[in-house]
Amino acid sequence: MKETITNGTMNGNGIHEVTNNLKNNSSNRECIPKSWGTKEFWGCGSEYDPDWVLTGQQKTLRDKLIELCRTTIRPRAVECDTDYKYPRESLDSLASLGLLGLIIPKELGGMGENHVCCAMVIETIARYGCPSTAMVYTMHLVGCSMLLLGCHQRPHVQQLLRRINKDKLIGTSVHSDPATGGHNWFPLSSKCALVDERTVKLLKFGAWATSAGYADWYGVQIVSPKFDGDFTNLSCFVVYRDDVRASSDDWSALGMHGNMSGPIIIEGKVSTDQMLGNFGDGQRIGEEAAGPFFYLCSSACWNGISMASMDLARKHTTRRAHADVGMRVCDYPIVQDYFGGCLSSTNSCRGMLLLLCQGLDQATDNCNWNRYADPKWNPRENFKVWLWQSKLETSENVIKVTQTMLKACGGTGYKSDLGVERLMRDGFAGCVMSASSELLRGNLGKSMLLGIESLDCWQMHCNERVLHNELNKMDLHAKKALMAKLQKEVKIEEIKESLNHPYQDTDFENPFNTMPPHYVDKTIITSDGIRHEPGLHPNKWTTLELVSRTEVSDKMALFVFGLPSESDHTGLLPGQYLAVQATIAGKKHLRYFSPISKPNDFGQIELALRFETHGIISQFFQNLKVGSEMEFMGPCGGFEYESNTLDELTLIASGGGITPGLQVIRCIMSDKKDNTEVNLIYYSDNYQDILYREELDEFAAVDGRLTVVHTLGDAPPHWTGPEGFIDADIIGRFVTKPNGRKHKIVLCGGPTMVLSCLYAFKALHFESEQIFTYGQFGTEQIRKVYGRNVKLSGHRCDNTL
Repeated sequence: MKETITNGTMNGNGIHEVTNNLKNNSSNRECIPKSWGTKEFWGCGSEYDPDWVLTGQQKTLRDKLIELCRTTIRPRAVECDTDYKYPRESLDSLASLGLLGLIIPKELGGMGENHVCCAMVIETIARYGCPSTAMVYTMHLVGCSMLLLGCHQRPHVQQLLRRINKDKLIGTSVHSDPATGGHNWFPLSSKCALVDERTVKLLKFGAWATSAGYADWYGVQIVSPKFDGDFTNLSCFVVYRDDVRASSDDWSALGMHGNMSGPIIIEGKVSTDQMLGNFGDGQRIGEEAAGPFFYLCSSACWNGISMASMDLARKHTTRRAHADVGMRVCDYPIVQDYFGGCLSSTNSCRGMLLLLCQGLDQATDNCNWNRYADPKWNPRENFKVWLWQSKLETSENVIKVTQTMLKACGGTGYKSDLGVERLMRDGFAGCVMSASSELLRGNLGKSMLLGIESLDCWQMHCNERVLHNELNKMDLHAKKALMAKLQKEVKIEEIKESLNHPYQDTDFENPFNTMPPHYVDKTIITSDGIRHEPGLHPNKWTTLELVSRTEVSDKMALFVFGLPSESDHTGLLPGQYLAVQATIAGKKHLRYFSPISKPNDFGQIELALRFETHGIISQFFQNLKVGSEMEFMGPCGGFEYESNTLDELTLIASGGGITPGLQVIRCIMSDKKDNTEVNLIYYSDNYQDILYREELDEFAAVDGRLTVVHTLGDAPPHWTGPEGFIDADIIGRFVTKPNGRKHKIVLCGGPTMVLSCLYAFKALHFESEQIFTYGQFGTEQIRKVYGRNVKLSGHRCDNTL
């Protein structure tokens, strides 16, 4: 029998009960003193809480939650802040009230509550408990909303929903992208391909995920298979902790220290059972579930922080007296003015949010998820601009209120003991959290003046007014240059047949490849007469033993593995990468590495690894001891360098992206017959983070074939080199302009660096077919900058197809 998913809350109609409460209480509302344990609450009284919007059941839940905050969540708030501790114990405690399943229907093991109740619960946790816990819980509810909209005819997802509160499974969502930031979550750095009817291969880079590596499950938005550049063609999946890689230990911020937010990578094969809805439903899930619940719940969080700061300030100002004048701080008119203004603005925000929640409850049949089985039923889309306004006003208000309350408390407020400064730091997250206040104001103003369709979030339409205005600024020479450029692009787009090899973009890992990776399967005979066989194979695993380990820092180490024979070469070309596999808890886990040792460093392979806080393979390497064994296979892809096939090679790298370039440089420097000129531009965050600096600089000092340019994000006083990210200025100064020579450009770094460099190369008239990018997103990054139908680089030096 098909299961029906209903809201199942408050006798079937919480809205009617709220209306009755309002009628019954409007003429005579009693102000019941608010308790804090066995004593009276020291903050703002209940007369300033809009209780009339809550049902009796919701009020009871709120009172129980306040007590849970007092006894369990609030005592841990300072520790979460000072120690950057993830609030797992506080989150687990919410399950005792059923709150991990707050919006999950009763038929699936949840409470079946509505939007009003969501706002109340989030505000209560932020106000009486811990803002970090409230924000982590916000993202948990966002993830739950994604599962609920996509669970119809998905037994795997429904089973997960049943377990969430019972097994205390914390979730979150992954929508961000490192290449687009908070401007708009445009999934440029994502990829999806069908392996077979039951299996999908996913790769998603997220710039920013709350609970990164700590959550038990993740609702992930990603491009659909064969999306062909249409970023409205999105899909969503649920993945689990073992499928993610994250370095949350790097999380350092002004506030919200317990969130453990940070970059995240989802990589691997998952069952199609884990898909939310169907292919292409990702946009709907984002606009009808994830987006509305994020704006709603985060607004409630900022309201809770505003109220919490007034609670603490009231406690201080009513108890603190000035002996010289015999007045309490609260007796000063200016302080009373502070409180009056903050209370009024905050309750305006609370009132707006609750009015919005009531509207959402009415429009969605009291949060009835069963209705979403109809793909045409999208009631929340009509509330988009109201959700934006709520997030904008609450996130701006919390900054004003917390700052004002800090001033009201004077020097005591400035110190950490009172807690107002912590709330102020936490509250600042709201205005920069996507969508930022500036973006929301711009969107609201533009939509009001020009219509909601003018926003064009997915960049599908041209703004001809702006275009014509910009064209009018150009002189005749500039117009001719633009016309020539456009004519060239039009010719490319008009070509019916692709300029590229049919094999390109068929290999998930190697989109530039025009054929499978080249394997050096020949026997190499050196001058001493020794025969050197390939130690690895591209189609089968070879077990290798760890022979040495060198710690570079507390977060990085070098690992040297012995090949089967001391005389073996790897079988790889310079620039190619390999796969490493480990069996952990009965499951095989794979990761790709670019060796830093030369292919003809006979008998060994050297890998450099920066450890991640969360990642199965990374943790395995952290515990790896000399004598341990792992499985290797290769070559698996990458740029294939061969000596004297190029006049010039430009390598652009950032951070750990130096590894393939380092291997190529080592190979060229060791081959005096190779006449290739090499130019390395290498970005590091600071001087101490420059990997292999001494070796690279020594190569450049003694060998005229190599030029090394370091650029730093945070340069020391003595630094004379370039500063900042690799941009058009640095590329224009240090990269040879197109001059007819055989010149290949190889990029290896994060999506932000790659796209920034690609825009610079295009502006400087470098051809797309000159540029090879490491990583699975490379061809899409090229197309994003140069156009959908441009000619791509191959994976070889000579660009032979």
